[in-house]
Amino acid sequence: MKTKTMNIVMAALLTGGTLAGCGDNTARPSLDKGAPTLPTLTVTTKSSGLAAPICTLQAENYSSAFDTTAGNTGNQYRTDNVDIEATTDAGGGFNVAWTANGEWLAHNNVTFPTTGAYTIAYRVAAPSAGGVIAADLNAGSIALGNTTVPATGGWQNWTTVQRTINVNAGTYNLGTFISSAGFNLNWISITGASCGTAPTGWTLAWADEFNGTSLDTSKWNIEVNGNGGGNNELQYYTARPENVRVAGGELVIEARKEAYMGKQYTSGRITTQNKASWQYGRMEARMKIPTGKGTWPAFWMLGNSISTVGWPASGEIDIMEHVNSEAFTHGTIHWSNQNNAYANYGGPSGNLDFSQFHVYAVEWDASAIRWYVDGNKFHEVSIAGGINGTSEFHAPYFFLFNLAVGGNWPGNPDASTVFPHRMQVDYVRVYRK
Repeated sequence: MKTKTMNIVMAALLTGGTLAGCGDNTARPSLDKGAPTLPTLTVTTKSSGLAAPICTLQAENYSSAFDTTAGNTGNQYRTDNVDIEATTDAGGGFNVAWTANGEWLAHNNVTFPTTGAYTIAYRVAAPSAGGVIAADLNAGSIALGNTTVPATGGWQNWTTVQRTINVNAGTYNLGTFISSAGFNLNWISITGASCGTAPTGWTLAWADEFNGTSLDTSKWNIEVNGNGGGNNELQYYTARPENVRVAGGELVIEARKEAYMGKQYTSGRITTQNKASWQYGRMEARMKIPTGKGTWPAFWMLGNSISTVGWPASGEIDIMEHVNSEAFTHGTIHWSNQNNAYANYGGPSGNLDFSQFHVYAVEWDASAIRWYVDGNKFHEVSIAGGINGTSEFHAPYFFLFNLAVGGNWPGNPDASTVFPHRMQVDYVRVYRK
């Protein structure tokens, strides 16, 4: 299938905000055909996962809060009475601003898997020293001590402060109490902990925590082919454990430089086609992705109708794509518009540290699709009423994970690309309202 591009007429109608730059325009034909089924699935909860997970709580994504002044004077992100503003540094998202004594934030469902020591860190900015953060669990019933905030040189000059806390194993609500004010708070991270089982207002409907020793084939198909994904990619997708495996609480998709079946690279691609699919919900995966010339990891969705109507009429939702060594990821939709012409619309995230795990997500309903990284929304598209021919996005879709090598978008690897490269997925979860 050829790659096609077009100008989308009145693209501003697709979003309530500024028109963002498009993502890739690459066609990806599906290989697995057949009518989808929706099996009854038992959801398990990850008990250990990574040896040292990091729970990152964006300050503005609090579950509840108290602010001493009425209104959100920063006029950013949400409308309740907490002052929130956009950070000025690339990738910083939003921050809770202008703290005052007695204000507090609560983030629900933080899990400490074992009893022991954890590192809690805060990203803060302050024009002068003297700020103090008191941490507690379960509305103050368990005090975790204080962290002082130094002078950083300004309200948008950021630094990270941290300390050690001791917590008994369990799931708690974390409180952040401002006992001495005068700083901004961007995020809180806890090394060794994991973030809640469900975002506020959502119910877990399906998941794979990758806790076993092999891929669960009741949920996943492993593709085997060397057709280049319709994008002139260079890899041969195999079902070998060298390329697709579950180990250490992770799904690992590994791209290797090796001669195999007439190709010079191997890798992996898995799907839930004909096994599980969803119309609307919150879809998220916590993963660590590779960088380097010619690398192209993706977490995405295709409409079940691809087996009958083909692409792009089936629709495609790219939750996360990354190419080469860009500092950001892409979120994009592809579809056949009201004129039966190929269309795409997408935007980039903020800059990310790809040496770390991040949670990539979409929230999708009858009105819109919204993209998030670590809880920060970076892109939104309206699909209300099938605007601009977006009726494809009101139907069930299935998951795909893959790590491509080369292709029309990233180009080929070069001498700087050191193999193997690994895409590591801690979990994938689907929530419904």
